[in-house]
Amino acid sequence: MIIKKLDLYMIRLFMAPFLMIYSTIFIIFMIQFFWSQIDELTGKNISIFIILKFILYFGISILPLVTPIALLLTSIIIFGDFSENQELIAIKSSGISLFRVMIPILGITFVLSIGLYLFSDFVIPKAKMKVKKLGYKISLTHPYLKLKEGIFVNLFPNFFIKIDRIINKKSINSNYLYNIFIFFYGKNSLVNTILSQRGVLIPNQEDGSIQLKLMNGVLYSENLNGPKKEQSSYQIVEFDTLIQNFKIPSESKIKNLYDDDYDFYQTLNTKNLIQKINFLKKENYKKINRDKSKIYLAKLQLELQKKFTFPVTCIIMFLIGAPLGAIIRKGGLGYPTMIALIIFIIYYTLLTITQNKVEKTEICPWIGAWIPNFIFFPVSIWMTYKTVMDDFYII
Repeated sequence: MIIKKLDLYMIRLFMAPFLMIYSTIFIIFMIQFFWSQIDELTGKNISIFIILKFILYFGISILPLVTPIALLLTSIIIFGDFSENQELIAIKSSGISLFRVMIPILGITFVLSIGLYLFSDFVIPKAKMKVKKLGYKISLTHPYLKLKEGIFVNLFPNFFIKIDRIINKKSINSNYLYNIFIFFYGKNSLVNTILSQRGVLIPNQEDGSIQLKLMNGVLYSENLNGPKKEQSSYQIVEFDTLIQNFKIPSESKIKNLYDDDYDFYQTLNTKNLIQKINFLKKENYKKINRDKSKIYLAKLQLELQKKFTFPVTCIIMFLIGAPLGAIIRKGGLGYPTMIALIIFIIYYTLLTITQNKVEKTEICPWIGAWIPNFIFFPVSIWMTYKTVMDDFYII
């Protein structure tokens, strides 16, 4: 009976701070995202409803990252406060070990981990797919949003553009571009290059095309000659006004493009990722560039492993946070927050480094995905064991 009351007491003690900390961290991430994207989302005639949808979908996608941080910080605070108030000593004096006190919250952590995996497998891929669709629709009505001054931008497949300056007018269709450099692939993969002093991008929502009106420039284009089209020639045309219409691929075509820039592997669930990986291995990369396919395959395998690593990270962070809180004997937000931030910065730095190495095919994907957990798991077990056995203590 005493044990049941203790379990309920620990659950009540844990849930309220966890929900508060979880919400706070989530809001901080959302503010950081909005602040980093404020130039892209505001002042460009995009409706507030679309901006809110983008923020919502981003919020869904960051939950796997927020959950381990929230568990780590909450466990440090709860057990730190528990130890600081001498409650832990009173419980131990009655013959109940620290690990037994941890069990109800550990059970909640296991449930959260399973829920996080299911959420990552069913909800997040759909949210990311909706972001892709939303971005596609915006590209039809606001194609200039992707443009960056002084940088080549892949506006859509096989079309690259660089501009030196953009002047946004009040009208959506009156965004003047200056010093334009364009190259795109025409028929038979021939390169066409356009240099122009200024121009205007005009989207056509009816047929899904973009009209580019250019003024004062030069068009360079390649042509194939001869009956077998083995010989090529170069054509140079100077123009005062040139109007080019570019057809944007439909959503279904974009989904099937084998192009890492679209990151469609992030919209796949576990089953689809496994099927895609097996298909690429069986095909042995016959249809695509081998080096590029290795990178894409590594990204697929990494995405598959990440669906399992974050749920396991939740358990590890709790096993680190609970004994750490009991050791430091400090509740509140200040000291525990600082410790939690240091631990998670180390974890996230390791995760980022290993993921970058995986994407460069320098290490095996599953090793790269699990290295942070391989490092922190023994530490969590060691800390839990030492604390339960009262082998060390910080006064």
